[in-house]
Amino acid sequence: MHQFKIDVTLDASLSFVFAAFHEPEYLAEWFAPGDCVVTQVMSDFKEGGRYRVKMMEPNGAEMSLTGEYVTILANEQLAFSWAWEDDLEDSVMTSVDIHFEEIDEKNLRLVLVQSGFANKAECDQHNYAWMSCLEKLAVFASQKKAFS
Repeated sequence: MHQFKIDVTLDASLSFVFAAFHEPEYLAEWFAPGDCVVTQVMSDFKEGGRYRVKMMEPNGAEMSLTGEYVTILANEQLAFSWAWEDDLEDSVMTSVDIHFEEIDEKNLRLVLVQSGFANKAECDQHNYAWMSCLEKLAVFASQKKAFS
């Protein structure tokens, strides 16, 4: 099985970034890679609760991501299962584990590990997509700061 790890520092408050990972109105702003956009977010944010995120590519193609929240420790850790509904990948189900660590009131460290990939190509593609999404999250956080 393959996995990747992303370790980044974000110029944002811990509470904002943690909320950005589960509040539908926040997820809609950043949780799709590249030029894709989020078109729908459904979330039952509790351990054992399920989520579903629909995304659309610029060409109109839609894709849906679904999973279950496994661990929720407010402002500390978030773990959930991850599966694409189209079944086009070899990896049927992977898992995401994110740790949040406050550096100071304006900065935080985020460590994300996604594991369970059947092959390196899928692993690398998801790593790239997460980096793209986290860049969008950083921009969203800076915009929220500018207007607050």
